[in-house]
Amino acid sequence: MSELARRVRERRAALGLSQEELARRLCDLNRERQAVEQAICADATAKIEKLRAEERSALVLSSEAWHQGVVGIVASRLSEKYAAPSFMIHLKDGSGKGSCRSYGGWSDGYDVYLQIRWQAIPEERRRAFKEAAESDGVTEIGGIPVKVSSHRVMDQYAPFDSALELKALPCLSELICQRWHPDLLEFLRENPFVDEVTLLNHGQRTLDLRGTSIRKLMLDMTGLEELWLCEGTELLLFQNKGPDACTIHAPEDGSGLTLQFIGEYRPHTELPNLWGLHGIQLKDFDLTGLAAVHPHLKELRLWGAPGNLGNFSAVGGFRELTNLSTFDLFGFGAADIPTPEQMPELRWFWMTSLPETAAKAAKQIWKGKPGMDLRITKPRKPEWLAQNLDNPFRGWDGAEHIPAAAAKKAASQYRKTRSQLVKLAAQSDEDAQAQALDAVAAYTQTFNKMGFIETVERDEIYMALRDILDALPDSTLQKEALIEKFEELRDF
Repeated sequence: MSELARRVRERRAALGLSQEELARRLCDLNRERQAVEQAICADATAKIEKLRAEERSALVLSSEAWHQGVVGIVASRLSEKYAAPSFMIHLKDGSGKGSCRSYGGWSDGYDVYLQIRWQAIPEERRRAFKEAAESDGVTEIGGIPVKVSSHRVMDQYAPFDSALELKALPCLSELICQRWHPDLLEFLRENPFVDEVTLLNHGQRTLDLRGTSIRKLMLDMTGLEELWLCEGTELLLFQNKGPDACTIHAPEDGSGLTLQFIGEYRPHTELPNLWGLHGIQLKDFDLTGLAAVHPHLKELRLWGAPGNLGNFSAVGGFRELTNLSTFDLFGFGAADIPTPEQMPELRWFWMTSLPETAAKAAKQIWKGKPGMDLRITKPRKPEWLAQNLDNPFRGWDGAEHIPAAAAKKAASQYRKTRSQLVKLAAQSDEDAQAQALDAVAAYTQTFNKMGFIETVERDEIYMALRDILDALPDSTLQKEALIEKFEELRDF
């Protein structure tokens, strides 16, 4: 929830405002924010105008009078006005917090590449796209009314048979399929705008996506033996847990491709030039021999469940790696941290929630390298890991914006709710559902009292409850009713 909305709701609760009064207060607060923004912008502009032209190549400004929540917006305006990167810093008690904004956005050429791809699309198709995007019209897909301006379709909610029905949506760019459809490949090859595709339960042994415009592909690899990717595919995200048995054909042996796997990875030796490798939900992952399979890897990102990394020292074999990050992974120590001599190209090194000894070594080894984006946070002692293996809120511990007491309260409430629901699911008592609803209500109210919850925390709270329910047998408790109670009561 935004700070503005929170303030409005608190005032409404305190004053007993009606919807009309609430709307007026919201407008007042919005005008208040705009006035603050304009005042800061005017102050900053006055400071800039006093600078010589040669001093304006990058703008670095600070003040104790500037509101921290607005400086980012002002920084964006100044960057555009003066065609320069800007840094706006709010000073308080001898320290500063702020925002920076770049200018132009062409630093790595990716926007230029996207613009070239857009210009390569026939003008008639581009015109139809723009007209549909501004249209209020409605068509039918699978017998379901769908806006002509829709960019996303899920066959779960628009149950079409032939994919050619989707031609009625000129703006379609994301397609999510829970099953295979006739004419799907034909449609994808004819549509230059569909660049994100999810294919689940497709039942195909071979899949040839050459000639499509898919940039991001989320694919169930189950049963798939051979896959051909198109020229523009940058991300291939496996949707199945465990290793696959598929041969992947990618342009230039994967030089522009990033793979993401879940849990286990079977090295794809047919992709020696693979650009990036991401692993999620890792419990035990061994790096032995991986550098020999993907010697030109540029990015390696690994997320634990939490989990253990075997032979982490082998990461030093990736001589061309530029980006390396780990999260919630253990089983390695100070001696396993790679050195700048081993990884001369490394520029971005983030490790979060790792063994304390390894964290100290990483900071000491890499802190002096010029141009390095180094972020080593949440070092963990062995006793912390023993206490938090079953805690889905372990990431809250040590987070800058989350009080330590709130992190402990979240873990405690999770364990209490899990224990209650497990016991109730084992009962045949008619009152079990009512008691379960009370348990979910208590769980939700605990988090309602925490004022820092935003999108990430909200998703974590929901998923923690969802995982508890998914682990229960289906016979006793009405799980969806419990989720509905959570949604009804949550105030974040």
